[in-house]
Amino acid sequence: MTGKKNFIQVVQELITSGDPGVYEEWKKTAEPDEIETAEKMMLIALAQGADNPESFGAFYELVFNTPLPKFVMEEWIRPLYDAKRKGKGVVIQAFRGSTKTTTLTIAFTAYRIGKEPFRSNLLIQVGDDIAGDNTQQIADIIENNPGFRSVFPHIAPDRERGWGAGGYEVKRTDIPYNEWRDQNAKRKDPTLLGVGYKSRSIIGKHPDGVLVVDDIHDENNTVSERELANVRKILTGTIFPTIVDETWRVFVGTPWVENDALHYAAATGEFDSVMTPVIRDDVYIWPDKFGETEVDKQKNLAGSIEFARMFMLDLTASRNKIFKYMTYPASEVRYNWVIVAGVDYAGTMSAAKNKLGDNDYFAIAYVAKLPGGGAVIVDGVLEHCTQADAELFVKRGQEMYPNYLHAVVEGDGKGEDFIQVLRRNPGMKIIPMKTGGKGKDVRLVRQMAPWLESGMVRVSDAETPFLNELRKELDMYPLSKHDDALDAVYWALRGMPDVLHMPNVKEMQQIRMMADGWVSEGEKKRNPLAEVAWNG
Repeated sequence: MTGKKNFIQVVQELITSGDPGVYEEWKKTAEPDEIETAEKMMLIALAQGADNPESFGAFYELVFNTPLPKFVMEEWIRPLYDAKRKGKGVVIQAFRGSTKTTTLTIAFTAYRIGKEPFRSNLLIQVGDDIAGDNTQQIADIIENNPGFRSVFPHIAPDRERGWGAGGYEVKRTDIPYNEWRDQNAKRKDPTLLGVGYKSRSIIGKHPDGVLVVDDIHDENNTVSERELANVRKILTGTIFPTIVDETWRVFVGTPWVENDALHYAAATGEFDSVMTPVIRDDVYIWPDKFGETEVDKQKNLAGSIEFARMFMLDLTASRNKIFKYMTYPASEVRYNWVIVAGVDYAGTMSAAKNKLGDNDYFAIAYVAKLPGGGAVIVDGVLEHCTQADAELFVKRGQEMYPNYLHAVVEGDGKGEDFIQVLRRNPGMKIIPMKTGGKGKDVRLVRQMAPWLESGMVRVSDAETPFLNELRKELDMYPLSKHDDALDAVYWALRGMPDVLHMPNVKEMQQIRMMADGWVSEGEKKRNPLAEVAWNG
């Protein structure tokens, strides 16, 4: 009489026969821990077997203890293998949070190192720091991850050759070390290296394993056509020449502008192109994580324009933005600069009512005069508050900045009463100002928008509640739920008429040239404020 098969026998029989019925029949009488062990063994066998999408899927599940999302397999991994068979690369544009870096940059590179440890692999990102972080994560998987070790037990760090930011080397432990070194004697590049796209370390590298170019754009190198041209020059003159016939070529990221590196690579014809928006044809691509509730949340947080770019991969919406503006590096802001505040009053006598959050915000914006001309919005306050709280906020602003000039307070409606409250405070520097019947379309769109677009007024790139809300209102106007931060900024700008003259055509050319990084046409000298970034 034949006894009950153990899970090892069942797995071996399943691998030999390829008949899933063998396993399904055994499961009916197996214990839960036996089933768990058997399924892990099958994943290991699948990952160790053929080099195909299913093998990588099994590896991913073992490493991260979660299955590879179905859309990732169908939209990225299968197309990646198809492109490799055709001798091409793949350009994958995908929504933020879709695991593109985790899957393609980290997991797939680790998998390829396990499969082909004799090859070199190169990761290129926007900066050395983030590239170093991700290569370190790959190295950690190779060195410490139980899932990796279960699939590739004979692949280990080669610390003698290098195991750090300068390059990571692996070795096979199932053969003598001198034999391994002889097999790799002609390979001069490390097993794994991660660098920023500007790094000179790229020159001369020829990864015959994986070349991953992951999100090499940011706010700074998409600031102008000159900066974009510099990126494309590095792409064509430094990065593309690293490619050899054996290279897996993976370009991945979220689009920034229509002529960025992703679009350029796709247009060469040497890459298959994949687009993975968060929603396609009214279907949520990853409903388990980015269903209707989460997508709505991300849209509220990002604003309609940035949501269209970052999640829908749609750059057309940005063309129709009403407010286009330049950012200013927060690290360059000096708080001894002259400050003018703008106050958009909204408040109640009831603290309980404010907790409901139904009324408008009280907003105060702080705008600094730049020593070289122009202004920068440095911060502000945005709160549901009582009249007494609002009064304290205005007083606090005057005390906070050593060269505080005054606050311009809207004098229409409730603002008129609030002005009387402020006047109870001796020494309070306020200037009441009325709209004169001008609606928001006139004040914000016709008056303030040109100041922002010209670069005469810039927005600090600091991450603060007020500035985050301001950027959201700028990006979403007129569809934003609130525009209180915009109103406060408008009143602050009205308080510095000496700063806000609109530039003529020649001055506009000079401003644009400065954004590109040059001080003047005649003197090709780098502008120290070239870090500002255009948003629009």
